[in-house]
Amino acid sequence: MKFIAFQQAFRNSGVIELHEVQKAFPNFHVRRLSNWQEKDYIQKIINRFYRWTDQPVTEQLAFYTANRIYRDSYISLWSALSYYGLIPEGVYQTYSVSTHKTKSFETPIGEMIYKHIKPALFFGYRIERWENKPILMAEPEKAILDTLYLNPHWRDAADIDGLRLNWPVLVDIAQAAIIEEYAAFYNNQRVTDLSHYIIQQMTNA
Repeated sequence: MKFIAFQQAFRNSGVIELHEVQKAFPNFHVRRLSNWQEKDYIQKIINRFYRWTDQPVTEQLAFYTANRIYRDSYISLWSALSYYGLIPEGVYQTYSVSTHKTKSFETPIGEMIYKHIKPALFFGYRIERWENKPILMAEPEKAILDTLYLNPHWRDAADIDGLRLNWPVLVDIAQAAIIEEYAAFYNNQRVTDLSHYIIQQMTNA
């Protein structure tokens, strides 16, 4: 198989998956991927997933890649909070939640970290677009609640204050009623109590 045919078929793919290559070209030989890596045409992300080496590494590429390499996941936690401008710190890993087991991958475009949530909590995300490709991103309300839930050592107002949330931005992009509605699904008194504190702070902001 010639590289030009491969390039034409997958040039617009942010992530190239071996399964899709083999589906498009049934007689494809995997050794071609090694040859093209040696020529610096493509780069392995993890096993079975590749990217174009001339594609700029951006936050959007990292988010899209995170969705692709670990299915049934969406961007949340620190990555979503930073994306929405809700925390002051930069985030150098890509954080997601998933119905699969907690896992992390070291990749050439950064570390991908996935935290397990039960299937009943897999909701509250929206589709953002990057080069007409879908990125599953937690809604701001859900990103906050996922963060509360997956940090069980957070117990009181001081822990929330330590987040240094940008309250004016939160009030602008999130709804207290949705936080309260979503919090009930966690069936966790600690999350409920902390979410009530957040709602109170939003009211006072």
